[in-house]
Amino acid sequence: MSDSQQNDAETIRRKRLAKLQGSQPERTAPPPDRSATPSVPSQASTPAISQPVSPPASVSVPTSNPFSAIAGSSSASPKINIIPAANKTATAPTAAISRSSATTKQLDFPEWEDATLSKVFQFTLKSAESGKLIYLEDVATEIEEGGTAPALSVDTLDRALLARLTEVPIESPFDYLLNCWHQLDNIRRTIRGTDPDKVKKNSVVSEGRRLCSGYAVLAVSMPEMFNSESPVDLVSLLLENPDSPRAVPLEFLASMIQRSVEDETIGDFIAPVLEKLSAGLRAMTMADSYQPYFRAIQALVVHKPVATVLASMPTFLPPDVTAVTIELYTVLGPFFRMSPVDAKVATTYFTNAKERPVAEINSAVTGLRTELTTIQDELAFVVDKIVRASPESRERMLQYFAKVMNLNHKRRAIQVVPGTVSTDAFMLNITAVLNKLCEPFVDATFSKIDRIDPLYFKKSDRIDIKEEVKLDADQHTFDEYVADRMDSVPNFISEVFYLNVASHHYGLGGAMQNLGQLGNDIKDLEKHLQQLETEQANWINSPQAALLNNTLTRVREQLNNALAFQYALNAALQDRQSMSRSFAFLMTSATWLVRLVDPQQSHPQKHIRLPLTAPCPDSFKNLPEYFVENITGFVIYFSRSYPQLMFEQTHVELVTFAVTFLRMSSYIKNPYLKAKIIEVLFYGTLSQPSYKNGFLGDTLNSLPFAIEHLFHLLMSFYIEIEQTGASSQFYDKFNIRYYISQIIKCIWENPIYRDKLEQESKVDVDFFVRFVALLLNDVTYLLDESLSKLADIHRLQSELSDKSATALSQQERTEREQNLSASERQATSYMSLANETVSILKLFTNAVPAAFVTPEIVDRLAAMLDYNLDALVGPKCTGLKVKDPKKYHFNPRELLSDIADVYLNLATESAFILAVARDGRSYRREIFTRASSILGKYAFKASKDIDALTKFADTVEQTKMADERGEEELGEIPDEFLDPLMYTLMEDPVILPSSNVSIDRATIKSHLLSDSTDPFNRVPLKLEDVIPNTDLKKQIEEFRRSKRSNAAAATAAAGAAQLDTDGDMKMAG
Repeated sequence: MSDSQQNDAETIRRKRLAKLQGSQPERTAPPPDRSATPSVPSQASTPAISQPVSPPASVSVPTSNPFSAIAGSSSASPKINIIPAANKTATAPTAAISRSSATTKQLDFPEWEDATLSKVFQFTLKSAESGKLIYLEDVATEIEEGGTAPALSVDTLDRALLARLTEVPIESPFDYLLNCWHQLDNIRRTIRGTDPDKVKKNSVVSEGRRLCSGYAVLAVSMPEMFNSESPVDLVSLLLENPDSPRAVPLEFLASMIQRSVEDETIGDFIAPVLEKLSAGLRAMTMADSYQPYFRAIQALVVHKPVATVLASMPTFLPPDVTAVTIELYTVLGPFFRMSPVDAKVATTYFTNAKERPVAEINSAVTGLRTELTTIQDELAFVVDKIVRASPESRERMLQYFAKVMNLNHKRRAIQVVPGTVSTDAFMLNITAVLNKLCEPFVDATFSKIDRIDPLYFKKSDRIDIKEEVKLDADQHTFDEYVADRMDSVPNFISEVFYLNVASHHYGLGGAMQNLGQLGNDIKDLEKHLQQLETEQANWINSPQAALLNNTLTRVREQLNNALAFQYALNAALQDRQSMSRSFAFLMTSATWLVRLVDPQQSHPQKHIRLPLTAPCPDSFKNLPEYFVENITGFVIYFSRSYPQLMFEQTHVELVTFAVTFLRMSSYIKNPYLKAKIIEVLFYGTLSQPSYKNGFLGDTLNSLPFAIEHLFHLLMSFYIEIEQTGASSQFYDKFNIRYYISQIIKCIWENPIYRDKLEQESKVDVDFFVRFVALLLNDVTYLLDESLSKLADIHRLQSELSDKSATALSQQERTEREQNLSASERQATSYMSLANETVSILKLFTNAVPAAFVTPEIVDRLAAMLDYNLDALVGPKCTGLKVKDPKKYHFNPRELLSDIADVYLNLATESAFILAVARDGRSYRREIFTRASSILGKYAFKASKDIDALTKFADTVEQTKMADERGEEELGEIPDEFLDPLMYTLMEDPVILPSSNVSIDRATIKSHLLSDSTDPFNRVPLKLEDVIPNTDLKKQIEEFRRSKRSNAAAATAAAGAAQLDTDGDMKMAG
């Protein structure tokens, strides 16, 4: 080291020591105390320390801390000599202080003070008593020249200890000081409460301990000050087991931290320690010994100055951090990424998972979950200490969480590119910690829900939502909304609430999405492996055998690793405690969303009332869709994979949320997001063991809010989902309506809901008719497609049978097999949906038969029933015979029985009887006869029902004959009187304004139920736009009267002629 460097180091050293000394309160030497004091007992075993190197015979050292130059003293510092008397090698403090015997001379306080400090620190100021102690001659001389007898005391210890540390080489000054601190701690515990000098003795011990910790800080942060040959590795000491003799006592650590704060060197002292802890943990996983690192950082951050330093470090949140580096190279990153969701951990715990016993796997899962809970609790502890340390550290912690969210938007992309986003392990732990931060306001009564600021995004841009799709606002609307920035700052509750909502989207939601993708990847690997193993016999002796064997081995390894990782990710995602916290938070979020649209802003303390008449508030419109998606995604995922969790929760908040936003569906723009709410209700009503109506059924059947609105909103959404705007809307609607049908079946046993259906059919007839029309459209389409695909399956199965297949080429056979597979998939899907739709039709026609015989729908209903009855029992029914019909959910007898029930439900309605009679395409009396025979043969219907069906068919036949006579009376009908779509005589003709075509009102009304355009030019059309054609109606009525009058006259004439004929015959006779 150059002279200039040495001078710089000396200057720094003097300044630090000056600060250290300056923080010491002034003391005066205590008066001599003649009272007897107990001798110093032996100390328990303490850490072994390195032996110092022997000093020269005479060494010049400063007489005191180098304060004199800074304090302004004009005299030069005198020199002193350090002489190890009667010993050629200076020794460190012994491991224990010998316990005095009963005959040891009792010492007064000054003597006790000098003897105790000498034995602890292993140096003395008395040459005659040096023995094995180091005699600090120059320090003793200086004190003596000041007129005081040389002895160690609280006033002389500092300068003596500095001389000992700076001029007598010690391999490890830190170990020396820690050992001294241990001995002083043992002495403190032996001072009796009855000792008259207790206060003074405790003062001596405290000062000694204070100096030990103070100089220990310098030994760590400036080891060159003591010319140490071995730099102090404080991190390794912190990582020691607490029971280890080398472990740093927490009290000693606290004292060091306090001294560094007083010395204004806390950053220099503790920042490198934190950096080294983080770096040491970086390469570790849960399979390694990571626990000491968590223990160490917890021991440090309990001190507010350390937590403040941690949050202010440049590596806490570097400006150029990425989604990958934030969990690797920030101070807290390696701690947050510690999780079982790691490839190494997964293969360690779940290798060959398929071949291992279930009990063994369950045990591993339980162990990992327990360990993960501990990790997340410890992370929450660290974050809590940072948040509470200072306003600055709280702000930095919030910035850190926000940065994590803003860097990980791509985690919710359809295709996630590895290496561009943070891991599931990291994100799940972030979510768990934010859940813990939210616990104070996530309570059962929602007592603090009003503290969540609805105007957060007008006050803060901390969380980037610019690119997120909003609930009911486009980009321009959102830009205008946030442009009107508010000056106030959101409170802490709002900050962590919005961060946690984002974390559930990017973190938990992303992990659930990744788990689903992983499941698909595993299926692909299993198919690939099966293909390789099936074909192995063909290539085992081929030239490519080595290459294909390597491929086979690689695929098996990939599959094994993927399965192991799936188990690990499931272990984290399905942790009951963590997910219960998430559910509680999401229910708070759901309740807050309802409160947000409540015009009174009083929900849940005062329940919201529907329907809402006020416009949707801007604060709701401009929220990201993930506020709703978080709730629906969580419930749907756990309903499928871990339903037990859902049964352990209360569901009033969930049902209230679902009912509110389905009833006020205009508040949410995306129809598929609303469909997710329907899906939540569907999974919530699925039958489970011991729970017939699922985990939501009881709430739906008992909550007055649900009973009041549920049936209407289900019908309303059934209509709304007809048009979604997506290219797949035609097929999507069937899945959503399937969910609605299942929900209806769940609540149908409740008579209150059946009464609601009747009420709906009377209160808003047009609304109900539209619902029924769409229901009929679905039944018609689904049954037609189902039976058509079953006919295809019958044909293809016949062609691929053993006898027929021999005539097929390999290409033809492959083509038919592919077509069969496609038809089977479609038949299964269509048949499942058709069964449920017919079931709903049966329930509704039984409850409100009159609603199904309105002019707009009765003809379509009759035609649909007749067509499908003919398909099931008519001449072509043999074409529906397929192998294993249950595979396609096809039960022809049960379907026939359900269709028969619909006929019976409407059998007394004259309009329905007439509609069946007028169905010239499918109605035939013999079809009903055959249906009755089949139902009776297989006992699918009671005899009274079969009799009723037969009677209905007789009535239809009589009505048909009467109607045909009426048509004969009309004779040839002018074309202008015929409906242009149905080709029947119009009853109430109206003019379509754009095409100027006259059409029967019932026909155009029926058309508009499923298509809101003019059928002749596709121009948008509403029923209220049509114009009554009164002139044409009068002409038709006149035509009817004229034809009937003529028919009546002809009948009368025929009757008179018949009478004349009969009279002539009688006379002739």
